[in-house]
Amino acid sequence: MKIGDLLASDTISVAPADSLRAAARTMVEARVGSAVVLADGVLAGIVTERDVLRAVAEALDPDDTETAAVMTREVVTIGADWEVYEAAAEMAARRIRHLVVTDDTTRVLGVVSVRDVLLAGQRVPLGDGEWAVLRDPLTFSIRERRKLQRYLLGARGSTDNLVDLLGLLVGSWSLKLDLPPDAAALHSMPTEDYAALREAVLAELPELQRAVHPSPGWRRR
Repeated sequence: MKIGDLLASDTISVAPADSLRAAARTMVEARVGSAVVLADGVLAGIVTERDVLRAVAEALDPDDTETAAVMTREVVTIGADWEVYEAAAEMAARRIRHLVVTDDTTRVLGVVSVRDVLLAGQRVPLGDGEWAVLRDPLTFSIRERRKLQRYLLGARGSTDNLVDLLGLLVGSWSLKLDLPPDAAALHSMPTEDYAALREAVLAELPELQRAVHPSPGWRRR
């Protein structure tokens, strides 16, 4: 998988003169942990949640402090054609959690985080550059495992309850829909996107079965 496959359709950015509070608000509203800092469209730095945390620890006024004062100026950039494993190695070597993706003209295409890299194998590509990430059943709570088990028992010979499974399995997505989605929200999705999610869940059914029905000899500790 290429890094370009992980990029969101919109790049979250702020200006150097924006206040730290405004930058933090932008990240919160976009539900991301970083934002690129652009000066007249040119990459000037990156501000992350760690920068905001450090500013709070240093008692900086978030309304009077400009983003330029706390951002990281030496930005590590990679190309969209990098393999995911290459990006993971770069993050590990530099001990960073975000990489800015640029094209041959240094135009910013987006940002990939360590979370994007870790969940790359669970990402389902949708139409128009949108995406969804399926949760790993191993992270489910006991209550969620029981719910999953009921859904799987009801799914024998039928896939009519896939709406329920999608609501449980989709951990995040770029769509402008709340999570977990209800049946009406899922059916309001473009037909192609719903079909892609449906196929992804069907492909995961063997793993889901193993998650709720461990192999013989397994014992809960």
